[in-house]
Amino acid sequence: MNITSYIARRYLFSKKSKNIINLISLISTGVVALVTATMIIVLSAFSGIEELVKDLFSSFDAPYTLVPERGKTIPDSLITEDWLAGLPGIAHYSRIIEEDAWISYGSSNVVATIKGVEDRYRLLAPFDSLMYSGVFDLYVDSIPAAVVGQGIRMDLDLPVDPSMPAQLDIHAPVRGRKLSRYREQAFRVRSAPVTGAYTANVELDHKYIFVPYGFARQLFGMDSLLSAVELTPLPGWAEEDVLALLKARLPMGIKVLTRYDRNALVYKTNASEKWATFLILVFILIIASFNIIASLTMLILEKKKDIYILGSLGMTRQMIRRIFTYEGVLINLLGATAGTLLGLGVCLAQQHFGLITMAGGVVEYYPVHIHATDVMGIFLTVAGLGSIFCILLVNVLLRRFAWNEERL
Repeated sequence: MNITSYIARRYLFSKKSKNIINLISLISTGVVALVTATMIIVLSAFSGIEELVKDLFSSFDAPYTLVPERGKTIPDSLITEDWLAGLPGIAHYSRIIEEDAWISYGSSNVVATIKGVEDRYRLLAPFDSLMYSGVFDLYVDSIPAAVVGQGIRMDLDLPVDPSMPAQLDIHAPVRGRKLSRYREQAFRVRSAPVTGAYTANVELDHKYIFVPYGFARQLFGMDSLLSAVELTPLPGWAEEDVLALLKARLPMGIKVLTRYDRNALVYKTNASEKWATFLILVFILIIASFNIIASLTMLILEKKKDIYILGSLGMTRQMIRRIFTYEGVLINLLGATAGTLLGLGVCLAQQHFGLITMAGGVVEYYPVHIHATDVMGIFLTVAGLGSIFCILLVNVLLRRFAWNEERL
């Protein structure tokens, strides 16, 4: 048996002559536990937001998108049907035309992004689960129709009635015509009945209107041009493998973007906030570790006689120093363990019972996602910082309050 660790455990759990020492030790453990639990809860909350963002944008952004390296359009000659059909690892694809337009209904007006998609776009995006009202149908009796975001529907005060669909007027700028010179003739106007309204998040609900690909091509005068191609991989294919194959086969002037690339700012902002918060909590942890100093100081003062007796029995300074170092490490480990269990308990309760709601949000309850690597990293950070703190300070405390050259 390791005598130093045994004595440290006895000191930790034995009753002290002064109750204040037990209270300080309990407070030290509790503070470390609370900081640890807070770190786990906060990082899990940020991870939950990140997962929510992925789910929201995945309905609109395909895993891979082919876009021009320069400019806004791609010639049809570079992206042929045979070339798309021959891409390895790709299950579905849809050509896209995406341009801004002025939308009017009655006396209401908004500026929105028209997204023209092919019929097979249904295979890329699960829009049925996002429909707020109506259906995702881009044709009414063979007439091109539109599906709008719920935000746009509210801005225009659009009724969504399948039996009598509202008619949107879409004003698209004609290429090469300046508004100052041509005025109303600078726009090409087309009408489309509204078959449904989707809802995903505030940004997207106010941005996109979906129309058929051919309708958008005619509307914007892009007879031999397109904006992008969205693709989904075959099941079982690794993202890195498909990405490498696409890059190897892309024609000059075209690049491939992943979902992360298209929403890099959102992901980077969330990650930056997550780790900035983590560093702030680490700083709070360092401050909280001073409670362990108070606990060890009081313990050393109480155990002065024990220190002299142990020295008389032949125990070296290094062994005595190790006893109190173990004591501080044990306090820190108890706090880290209790905090980890508390943090995991709160996160699991939020996941299963929805303790914190989000009134008017895109989800009913605040999202929380537990990453095992985050939990392990937090535990090791707390345990490591606390241990280093104890190792550095125990010798100082002993020298100041206990070492006596004449008696030890």
